[in-house]
Amino acid sequence: MKIKSYRHKPRIKELFIIVILAFFASEFYAHEEITKETVKITTKDGTNLASDIYIPTEGDNHPVILIRTPYGKQQHVYEGEYFAYNGYAVVIQDSRGKWESDGEYFPFINEKNDGIETINWITNQDWCNGEVGMWGSSYLSYCAIVAATEKPEALKTLFIISGWLDGKKIINPGGTMHLMLNLPWILHEETQKVRSINYDMEELFEYLPLNNVFNSIGIDSKIWGKEYDIRGLNDNLSATEIDIPVFHVTGWNDFVCNSALEVYNQTSQNSSNQNKLLIGPWFHDQLQTKYTEVGDDDFGPESAMGRENLCGLSVEWFDHIFKEKNPRLETGPDVKVFVMGENKWEEHDQWPPENVEYKKLFLSSNEGANSSSGDGELAGNVKDIKTSDTFIFDPLNPVPTYGGANFHFFLPTIGVKDQSEIEERNDVLVYTTDILEDSIHIVGPLELALFASTEGLDTDFTAKLVEIRENGYARIIQEGIQRASYRNSATERELLEPGKIYKFTIDLGATAIKIPAGSKLRVEISSSNFPKYDRNPNTGEDAFEATKLETVKQTIHHGSEYPSHLLLPVLNTSH
Repeated sequence: MKIKSYRHKPRIKELFIIVILAFFASEFYAHEEITKETVKITTKDGTNLASDIYIPTEGDNHPVILIRTPYGKQQHVYEGEYFAYNGYAVVIQDSRGKWESDGEYFPFINEKNDGIETINWITNQDWCNGEVGMWGSSYLSYCAIVAATEKPEALKTLFIISGWLDGKKIINPGGTMHLMLNLPWILHEETQKVRSINYDMEELFEYLPLNNVFNSIGIDSKIWGKEYDIRGLNDNLSATEIDIPVFHVTGWNDFVCNSALEVYNQTSQNSSNQNKLLIGPWFHDQLQTKYTEVGDDDFGPESAMGRENLCGLSVEWFDHIFKEKNPRLETGPDVKVFVMGENKWEEHDQWPPENVEYKKLFLSSNEGANSSSGDGELAGNVKDIKTSDTFIFDPLNPVPTYGGANFHFFLPTIGVKDQSEIEERNDVLVYTTDILEDSIHIVGPLELALFASTEGLDTDFTAKLVEIRENGYARIIQEGIQRASYRNSATERELLEPGKIYKFTIDLGATAIKIPAGSKLRVEISSSNFPKYDRNPNTGEDAFEATKLETVKQTIHHGSEYPSHLLLPVLNTSH
């Protein structure tokens, strides 16, 4: 029995910031083997960029590891010391306008040119042997990737964690605004240097129109709906331009995972490059700690990385590129993924794995069920009969964000969470398999083909892949969203004809998980996941500018004429 409304959502009255780097506190100790100094590197336009330089005292010149960050170079003393102890000169630099660097901070815009100029400066120093590698996580990885697209001769390799370049899969997935990421990040990083925010985040998330939310609290953001609109960031950039070896690291519960896989796929297109891919179960930056829990699940000791091990892995890669080729890295498998459910690592020669078979699981209504009940079936065969299910989407009472690969500022919403109560909402349709007789090994990208119609001129459709465990726990695996007006283009809107049936493709990201016999698989369909994604007003007005939200009826179609289905990557272990 569905209930009329359900307000299951953690209160987000304040920002729950997990500052991973707080766990990295590391005082600098004077060591005979390392010298350290802080210099100002002056760019062509006269801006001084503060840079800490660590140099091994043994040897005259060295390959150099460059780390560029807006979060404070003081956060990376550990990496500076670690890499320098292993024979590398290290330059750690504050981004323009942040911390000790001069100039005005303009998120993302100056990182390419400032990075190139810094690399050129480095190669003219007598302690550099002419070769540079870049390292970093998240924004730091962006700094590395965007510099690499210019192909500076001295830049030989990257080691990137949660890497991204084109913002579509991270900033505006499916054409929506990733509100739970963009709003607090801009609030936190563009406007201040302190690591606290004293705003009511629920009020800010619900504020209309969204394009005025910063002005409402007296802040003039440079990238919130202005000339450099964060929603269209780097549409013209691609990592296919990169022609150097890259080591990629990400996590299944990291909100950057889809973008990191996109960067990996793009850089791998150049067959002369050696690209490595490591994917753990982690949320964003968790791998730099020893934590093994992600939401309600503990993935065990094999999932623990920690800062020291991560730096060790980085040095192993840099040694392989700059010093002596490592046979294991040279000829071994390029892809290593953590399989949740088994809590074990497995290796593959490529991503997605070659021995993956894509199976279709079709949505259908239960025979005899009311079309608005939403309690449907998920099966390997499509039913000949045309069927449909309906629900009412009220953007003033959206489905709450609970579980999934969410922004790590909000710990209560991250990772493995039980969707059982959310599934009781009237605006959530569920389609479930029979009890699995055998285990299923799911490894690869997930996608839902959905045939749907709406009363609105625009709307959203969401999907979740869920494991129903024998005890009834509904474990979220991955989720996605598609804004209808962006169904044919990531950049150009195309409104709908109310009542007309359209095909929507919902990207559910990727995963590696083993579902045991006795469980079931389920797909949830709805039209909101708030505040992770901004709400669609359903009126046809741009959601960023809308002041009025309207309720609409949504219809999900299935059957042989409209074969809505989940595309499931199943690993064939018999190969």
